Amino acid sequence: MSEGYQFLSPEWVREVTKVVQGARSTDKDFGKLAQGFSLTLVYLITELPKALGELHNGQQLVVLVQLDKGMVKKLWLGPELPSDKYDFMISSWYSVAKRIFLGKINPATAFIDRKIVVEPLKRVYQRPRFTAKAIVTGNAMLKIARQVPTVFPSES
Repeated sequence: MSEGYQFLSPEWVREVTKVVQGARSTDKDFGKLAQGFSLTLVYLITELPKALGELHNGQQLVVLVQLDKGMVKKLWLGPELPSDKYDFMISSWYSVAKRIFLGKINPATAFIDRKIVVEPLKRVYQRPRFTAKAIVTGNAMLKIARQVPTVFPSES
């Protein structure tokens, strides 16, 4: 793909997953960080631009990622919440997800400013070591994901 993958398209999600998985073996520090990390996460992104809404059959996208010791065991995309059990659900508007991906806003700042919501919030505070590792690992994954050539649909 010469320009890049459309942000949040199934192809983009698969390519990001491939690049992040590959980094486990090519980036020693990331590999060590990721190897002990297991989590099932749902990310709900609402207010999709028209092009993405048409692609995903609705105005929201749900991404479920199941990591087991840093390996993606399950990756699922759909317009509705899955029946799978998950550890956390993160939700935000498309515009926030885009700004986080572009580095215009830090995920922690978005959380503090309530631009992203994490549920169940109680679990975030009950497991501070896990939460800290999730933040560090998530930021490392985001940095790697930014290596994927990405284009953004019009937000109309």
